[in-house]
Amino acid sequence: MDIAYVVAAALGAGILGALGPVAIARLPEPAPHPEDDPDEPPKVPYVDLARRRHLAPGLALTSALLVLVAAPGLDEQWLLPAWTAFAGAGSWLAWIDLRTRLLPYLLTLPLHAACLALVALAALLADDLGILLRGLVGNVAVFAVFRAVYALGRWVRQPFGFGDVRLAALMGLLLGAVGPSATLYGTYAGFVVGAVAGVVLYRTGRIGRRDPFAFGPYLLVGAFLGPPLAALVHG
Repeated sequence: MDIAYVVAAALGAGILGALGPVAIARLPEPAPHPEDDPDEPPKVPYVDLARRRHLAPGLALTSALLVLVAAPGLDEQWLLPAWTAFAGAGSWLAWIDLRTRLLPYLLTLPLHAACLALVALAALLADDLGILLRGLVGNVAVFAVFRAVYALGRWVRQPFGFGDVRLAALMGLLLGAVGPSATLYGTYAGFVVGAVAGVVLYRTGRIGRRDPFAFGPYLLVGAFLGPPLAALVHG
């Protein structure tokens, strides 16, 4: 893939990431849920999250780096815009989840629709309908796996929330468009990165043994590791 094209995509992702504080500040606060734990501290307002010092450059840098990580594993250059959008807006979701353990559907669903449109456009430009078909299969397959695990949470300790299930469906769309190997490695990498992060947080006293923690950011990182891992393993 042309280096200039990758650099342009990274810059585009950085610009989108830098717009995060504006988007986050405009999110409506979620309504109280009857199952909310009354002993938990109150949710940090989105407006306050958006005011974090150096947030815009931090999200911009994160978004650009994610694109640079994934790009070497993308054989089809027309898929890069979809991954660019995912990196930029995904950094907003990661920041929100880290601070609130929420992945607001008012961001997740429009991003899903935008990435679906960009994957469809990639299939059109590449004259390869298989790109879109693989993306849709990955979309459904990864969603089904995460939805099943979420359903099991009724009988065992819930590993993640439904926002993570929606994020996983988006991951499946983008990873599936790249190929089944990228889907497998990207999904598995998310679990591994999340498990390692959980152990580190527990060992450092940041969380207790049964305390929930934000899983979305680690799923996001795993997704961007999927394409290069697949390319590395399968050449």
